[in-house]
Amino acid sequence: MNGINQNLFSYFATTVAFAFFIVCPRMAAMTNILAKYSNLSIYWVVTWGTIVSLPFLVLTAWAMRQWGLMAGLAIAVVTDLLAAAILKPIHIKAAVETLIIALFVVTGARLASWVTAKFF
Repeated sequence: MNGINQNLFSYFATTVAFAFFIVCPRMAAMTNILAKYSNLSIYWVVTWGTIVSLPFLVLTAWAMRQWGLMAGLAIAVVTDLLAAAILKPIHIKAAVETLIIALFVVTGARLASWVTAKFF
């Protein structure tokens, strides 16, 4: 591939890979919980939630690049706690499920870092 084609391929591959990361089991579970307990269309939740999330995604990525994994996880935990607090008046079960999923995410991220550090 020449330089321009390689750059276009890199942009495309990186963008598609990021899109696949966004579509993860956690996001699917949380979207389902939000739509179910708020009686909103799941498509409405996905569309508007994605738009509102963009600044938080940028902030989290920036913090991870500046200060590492724990900084990004700290922001993720804070936003999950805020989500749980916001959901509590809608449905307490949604708030508790949000907190449980957040704990699994933090634990999984730490475990992944630990395991890869041992092998790579």
